[in-house]
Amino acid sequence: MNKYFSRKGRGVLIVALACILILGACSHPEPIRIGFSGQLTGKQSDLGVQGRNGVQMAVDEINAAGGIAGRPVELLVQDDLGTPEGARAADRALIEANVVAIIGHMTSSQTMAALEVVEKAGIPLISPTTSTTALDHLNDHFFRVIPSNATEGKLLARRAWKRHITRIVIVYDHDNAPFGQALAEAFTQEYQSLGGEVVALVPFSSSQEPNMNMLASQLQATGAEGVFIIASANDTALIAQHIRINGWSVPLFISGWAHTNTLIQIGGRAVEGAELITHFDIDTQTQPYREFVACYQKRFGQPPTFAAIQSYEAMMVLAQALEKVETQGLNLSQALVSTRDFPGLTGPITLNQYGNGVRPHYLIAVQGGKFITITRLESEEIETEN
Repeated sequence: MNKYFSRKGRGVLIVALACILILGACSHPEPIRIGFSGQLTGKQSDLGVQGRNGVQMAVDEINAAGGIAGRPVELLVQDDLGTPEGARAADRALIEANVVAIIGHMTSSQTMAALEVVEKAGIPLISPTTSTTALDHLNDHFFRVIPSNATEGKLLARRAWKRHITRIVIVYDHDNAPFGQALAEAFTQEYQSLGGEVVALVPFSSSQEPNMNMLASQLQATGAEGVFIIASANDTALIAQHIRINGWSVPLFISGWAHTNTLIQIGGRAVEGAELITHFDIDTQTQPYREFVACYQKRFGQPPTFAAIQSYEAMMVLAQALEKVETQGLNLSQALVSTRDFPGLTGPITLNQYGNGVRPHYLIAVQGGKFITITRLESEEIETEN
């Protein structure tokens, strides 16, 4: 009996176990690996943390609904450290882990630095927040769910002119030059065409721990009637504080980069009245948006910012594209650029032939210690090209 088992019995058992393993493998489909790259540590980590949270909520929702074409989604996260070197290293690590796409980065400098890595690997990079005009008309593996900042600069210039401000000084963080310079240029061109004067363009480096009091004094010395600050929420708040400490009561305009809770938490009354342009109506009452805000608040203990909202949308746009890959035989890049009127949290999202997001713009202001929507702005959107 023992002899029989040791020969035939053992062989039958091995075959049976093999069948069980094969069936088990069939019942547990291989997960689809998605990467996220963003700054998760340091003083400018608010965008990255919120972005990661938004993507994680989308992944959890997708998996709860059965995954993508029956396959679960596995999210792999990398901290890009807020540096070009960190961005490249983060994406290489994700590519080595066999992700099919990467969501990131959260700032233009890191995105620009990482492009060579994803292009070489042929992996799509979908940014929730990168808006530099340097990426407007490229046929590559870069996609984004927002327009470039060309229209943001133009609309903010019109707003300043409408408020009868004829002389403005622009200060920007040179560490994120692809974003800051592009936005400053778009603003300047439109503002000057209207008759306004940009009296100075003042760069600073956030990584060099600048003396914000000296910077504010330098801005005030220009005699400008308004200040346009292009920097992170943390640095925008600090610059605004020192402007007010110096007793300078000029109107403040800020970039969408600073549109996070950190701006109000650090800036306080100094940022009251500041205006900016964004890509969604924060006061919208659509059911998907309300549900997302409530779930985010419950899970993370704070309201979502644009970074979380647009990162959630980026993951959902990617999920729809991956479904098309499975059902329509498209490659992932083709599927992404075929995105039309995707139901985002605050409105439809379309990607044009270059992978740039097409969506409306809104004028936002800080009032009563919170962001509120002033109005939707009509603009010359980047046209969808078929």
